[in-house]
Amino acid sequence: MHAVDLQIQAMKRFILVGFFLVCPLFASDELGSLVVPAGKAPVDQGGDSVAVHAATLQVRQPTEWTVLQRDERGQALLRVDCINTGGAVEIRVLDRQNGQVAKDWTALAREEGSFRGSFLLRAGWYRIEVRSKRAGAVVESCEVGRVGIGEVFVTSGQSNAGNHGNPIQHARDDRVATCDYKTGLWRHADDPEPGAGGKGGSPWPMLGDLLVKKLDVPVGFICTAVGGTEVSEWVPSGQHYSRLKQALQLAGSHGVRAVLWHQGESDSIAGTSTDDYARLLEQVISQSRVDAGWPVPWGVALASYHPKRKATADRQRAVIAGQRKVTAEYPGVFQGPATDSFHERGLLADSVHFNAEGLAEHAQGWADALTVVFYRTGTARLDK
Repeated sequence: MHAVDLQIQAMKRFILVGFFLVCPLFASDELGSLVVPAGKAPVDQGGDSVAVHAATLQVRQPTEWTVLQRDERGQALLRVDCINTGGAVEIRVLDRQNGQVAKDWTALAREEGSFRGSFLLRAGWYRIEVRSKRAGAVVESCEVGRVGIGEVFVTSGQSNAGNHGNPIQHARDDRVATCDYKTGLWRHADDPEPGAGGKGGSPWPMLGDLLVKKLDVPVGFICTAVGGTEVSEWVPSGQHYSRLKQALQLAGSHGVRAVLWHQGESDSIAGTSTDDYARLLEQVISQSRVDAGWPVPWGVALASYHPKRKATADRQRAVIAGQRKVTAEYPGVFQGPATDSFHERGLLADSVHFNAEGLAEHAQGWADALTVVFYRTGTARLDK
């Protein structure tokens, strides 16, 4: 073999050995802060740079668009739960409205393989920033862009409490959200609302906009309504009560302002008597408070109209009387909007479901009722 060939082979071995000696050095923690994938700049972390971009940091709670019910002092406890394969985890909370820091960088405690912490926040609309640190360097970051402290409602009943109106509605304010009671996932309140039956419109995006404008806090809905149902189907042994139970337990103790109930049209067809309607609805309310673990307030709309021949005027009056009986006599229940006149005023999209004007009036009716009961004095308490 020629001397030149031997020199070339020696040079190749030298380069190869050097490569394997140098690469681990660049992968180490000491030089990690200098490693940024091609085409990506370091992420601003208040003076720190992100070293690695592997997807090992995840936020399990809260999820995007979550809204938590504020208490009587106007605040709520935000619980944060993250998983991370290595290093410490810190969070900070920024006010989305003004950009100010509501909670500066704070380390989460490691608990059973997770990183957790609880933070008391005043009513508002927040961005949660999360970062993982190892050996003093930020190695990964992520965020939950929208989390609110404000007002939360469970909505229930039949079609006009669900997605059967026309047209579909979209909340105009970024701070109106809706949650699927089956998955616990939140999103912006655009119809059709998750968890409720139907594919059309509902009053809830418009109600959210009205309340956000009045209260200047985020508003969330957890919808459970099923079209064509009688009140007997919502009692604890009925087919649909589990939806209501699941929604309330998802929200947790004192996790909603109230349940908003719009139902009764199918009971006019069935001929449910005044006493039976009141008795059955009181069973629903009573068990919902047991399962929620606290005396959750209820709003009950006055609704009975249906165009079917069986839904006679006398039967409709009996249902309305049952609803009035509950709101007048049962503790912690207030009267919601009355919608039976909508068919006489051109507020229906078909023979029973609400059109755009009807949906708007339904929403305004709930806003007015809630203002009288909770928001007129600012105490947000139902004293009845």
